[in-house]
Parts: sequence; C-alpha cells; structure tokens
Amino acid sequence: MPSNSLKLLAAGFTMGWGPCLAYTAPLLLPYIGATQKSWKGGLKIGLAFSIGRLLALGILGGIATVAFSFINRLFPPQKSGWLYLILALFIIITGILIILGKGFKIHIGKSILAKGTGGMFLFGFLMGIAPCAPYVAVLTYIACIAENVVLEGVLYAIIFAIGTAVAPIVLGTLMGVIPEKLFKRDKWLKVFQVICGIILILFGSQLIYYVLNLVI
Repeated sequence: MPSNSLKLLAAGFTMGWGPCLAYTAPLLLPYIGATQKSWKGGLKIGLAFSIGRLLALGILGGIATVAFSFINRLFPPQKSGWLYLILALFIIITGILIILGKGFKIHIGKSILAKGTGGMFLFGFLMGIAPCAPYVAVLTYIACIAENVVLEGVLYAIIFAIGTAVAPIVLGTLMGVIPEKLFKRDKWLKVFQVICGIILILFGSQLIYYVLNLVI
C-alpha cells in the first residue's frame, strides 16, 4: 500500500506538469492573470480547480475499481490473465503515444470560467470526469491494483490527484509575478511528456509481471 501510494503520488506530480497541463493552462492561466491581482487570488483559483478535479478523479477511481472487480469475478486472473494483459497493453500503448505527442483533448466552454471560484471548481471537476490520456491510463492501473476494494481505489485516485494538484496551484499562485510565456516552453513540455510516457510504460510492465507470476 505505501509503495503504491508513493508511486501514484510521484506519477501525479510528474503528470501534473506534463501534457495534460497543456489542455488546462490555456484557459486556467489567462483567466487567473485577467481576474486576480495577487498571489492569494491565484492560489484560491488553483485550489478550487484542483479540488474539483480531485473529487472527480476520486469518483472515477471508485467506479473503475467496481467495474474491474465485477469483471474480475467472472474471469479471475489465476484462471485467465488476459484481462490484465489487455489493460497492461493499453497502458503501455498510451505511454508510447504520449511520448510521440498523441493524446485525448477535450474542450470546455470559456463561459464556465466567468462564474468565478465556483466556475473554476466546476472546470476542474469536468477536467477530472473527462481526463486526458495519461490520467485514463493511471485510473486503469489503479483499478487493477486496488484488489477489488472500492475505498482503496478511491484512495489511490485521490493520492494521484493530490500529486497532479501541485502544478495548477503553483502556477496559479505565481501567475501574477511570472509572465505566462514562461509556462509555454515547448522543451519543458516535451521533457515531461516523455517522462509521463515512460511512467505509464513502467506501470503497464509491472502489471504484466504481476500476471505472469499468477499464471505461471
């Protein structure tokens, strides 16, 4: 449990600065720069966004665990490891696509942001309910390692979400004193993109190793 928690926290921190940030930053950072005049205001908006996303990811973690638990009863890994292998391959392929610069994009209407802190909470919740590709892969991984315990799946998802919260909170707080252009350096995004992909490949490889130990 502690080992999985630390891995997910570290993965969340890394992915929070990775490709998924490119989907939220174009709306989040300009909004903070235009409406907030102090670091406290930016911190407040960053927290509202992160809490909304944390709630959504926690819910998805529980739902994914329930779904996987139901399927797992029909096809126990001791008898057939194909389900784990399919999910592991999905995670690995997602990691490769992330390294190559591919992913799932979603578009949220800017009108949501006009509603202040409440709107930013809703924005974060929607980004959590419709996560980008790396987050989908991590939720899949969580469903596999939660061992059919729903609360464990929720807890793992929340721990991961706490890691992802660092980037929007820090950037939101600094938005008033650091130019927005600094957050759009392609080189930095590419570095985190590759790291995120490698993490997902390692997670998928770990699942394959787990399955092989069960069936061999």
